[in-house]
Amino acid sequence: MPYHYGPLDIGVRVEVRNEVMEEFTKINWDPKFHIRTHKYDDFVRTFCTNPSGFVITENYGKFVSVNGHSMKNKFSNNTNFAFLIRLHLTEPVENTTLYGESICRLATTIGGGKAILQRLGDLKKGRRSTWERIDKSYVEPTNKDVTPGDLSMALPARILEDIVEGLDMLAKVIPGVNEESTLLYGPEVKFKAVRLDVNKNMEAKGISNLFAVGDGAGVSGGIVTAGVTGLIAAREIIHKEGKKCDI
Repeated sequence: MPYHYGPLDIGVRVEVRNEVMEEFTKINWDPKFHIRTHKYDDFVRTFCTNPSGFVITENYGKFVSVNGHSMKNKFSNNTNFAFLIRLHLTEPVENTTLYGESICRLATTIGGGKAILQRLGDLKKGRRSTWERIDKSYVEPTNKDVTPGDLSMALPARILEDIVEGLDMLAKVIPGVNEESTLLYGPEVKFKAVRLDVNKNMEAKGISNLFAVGDGAGVSGGIVTAGVTGLIAAREIIHKEGKKCDI
């Protein structure tokens, strides 16, 4: 069945004090901001905002990554969110999954088996973070099972430049999000499934009566859109059966 690789979203988990984000999270728990950087014309987005939340480590076996969540009965003084750059690859290397994994493996090596934590101010000054420097910040990390270090030793320069430029642009809307004490955990990565080639009715191209829907087939990117692709396929199947469709 024909397929192609989807884009890779990779970047960092940003952590700031609640006061920086609360003007927006009181209106929308998970506000979304989309940015287009000037230097590379790359697409950068915020994702998965967690007011009063916690940064966590995800273990993939061969490497670690970071994520975040909020809890019902436990609260922190910080808000965290993913800050992700979308990457597309073309010939000869199109495998975005393998590329993302290679970055994560390198970061895990640099972090001694743990995720890397760096202050934004240290990143801008070209120096690694240490616990002593982090302790001087007014943002206390919610995940301390990490290695203070230098993200520039692990993440490609283009990604880092997009992160710095993107946060400076975001600060025009959210003042304080780009302060020296802002914490960056990395890497954070969102892998996309291999995308099967389907037509507008979710039917596989070149294979009659075979339908592919949902995130697993790479044709959607979330609960709502996955459900919609299922409805589209169901409607076409009913139509093919010559029956009346009410959906």
